[in-house]
Amino acid sequence: MIAIAVEPGQDETRAAVVRGLSAHNEAKVGPRNTKPLAISLRDESGSIVGGLVGELKWEWLYVDLLWIDEAHRGEGLGEALVARAEQEAREHGAKGVYLGTMSIQAPKFYPRLGYRECGRMENYPVAGETMHYFTKAL
Repeated sequence: MIAIAVEPGQDETRAAVVRGLSAHNEAKVGPRNTKPLAISLRDESGSIVGGLVGELKWEWLYVDLLWIDEAHRGEGLGEALVARAEQEAREHGAKGVYLGTMSIQAPKFYPRLGYRECGRMENYPVAGETMHYFTKAL
């Protein structure tokens, strides 16, 4: 008999699910070829004032997080971060980039860089807001 249980901790369950799903995916499309990506913006004192965090996997770059300190917005640093990430992706053999951004963040930023919206989730993270998904071929 199979039992369904909500676990108090997720480590064991997460590890088993990742192992099983990874084996399935690799059998279908090959190894993930994963490489974490972190690009920082540092001021003259060495403090991080922005950055991009993502993951190169298969033939894609997934951009998980992009942030620029408010004092440094409007200086072209976001474009520079994305361009550097795209360069890393190309060097890794990636064919494209994908990401999500909320309506309270930067949905107008990415189309200016050649990204096209490929999906939306309405009323996320709260009613009246939207999650936008973007992709770009490299």
